[in-house]
Amino acid sequence: MVKLNQVKKAKAEELSKQAAAGSQEAKKKLKKLEKKLK
Repeated sequence: MVKLNQVKKAKAEELSKQAAAGSQEAKKKLKKLEKKLK
């Protein structure tokens, strides 16, 4: 379970980089991921 969260956090970091670059799609995915992580 812990390993799964690490993978999700890694994905969230990657998406946040894309979102910072201006990707609207990445922003949407990041919001969904953050809900799952909480």
